[in-house]
Amino acid sequence: MKKFIVIYVLFGLFSLFLSMADIEAKETEPAQESKISSDHNLKIGVFDIQRIMKESKTINSYREQLLKSIEIKLKPIQDRENLIKALDEKLKKDGKVMSPTDRNTFEEKLANEIKEMRRIKEDFNVEAQKMDRGLTQKTFAEIDAIVKKIAEQENYTIIFEKTAAGIVHFKNTVDITGKVIEQLK
Repeated sequence: MKKFIVIYVLFGLFSLFLSMADIEAKETEPAQESKISSDHNLKIGVFDIQRIMKESKTINSYREQLLKSIEIKLKPIQDRENLIKALDEKLKKDGKVMSPTDRNTFEEKLANEIKEMRRIKEDFNVEAQKMDRGLTQKTFAEIDAIVKKIAEQENYTIIFEKTAAGIVHFKNTVDITGKVIEQLK
């Protein structure tokens, strides 16, 4: 996300710098002054990524798909947790009457199940993070493409992300968040 914002800011500042340099260079020529001001209008846009993430139906459907996928992968973990609880209860209940050899075997089995459970949870966490990163990248790539499309269509010079750009105030007329959400359908 930060790379996304930095690219927009740098591109916008570079464009602004070039525009200002052209204007300053051409301001010394009085005959071309009216042409310069009409050619180099600065148009700034702002969008709110948090609002897009909340209101976009597409992003909400991605989130629902991720949650369903996670739910499916959690089922075996929950089953193993239930098995471990049952084994632990059985050990507490029957452990006193078991022979030392049976008790040690049962304790080893429980310890192995607990180790396996930890490994499965770690694997699940890694996979869930990978799925979340993939979804985040996909989402930001779509938002990036839409913002670029709007910038080209409506001739924006600079577009900022509202919260990350440190914007303290802006007129709502420059906010293109609604347009992004609309095109993200």
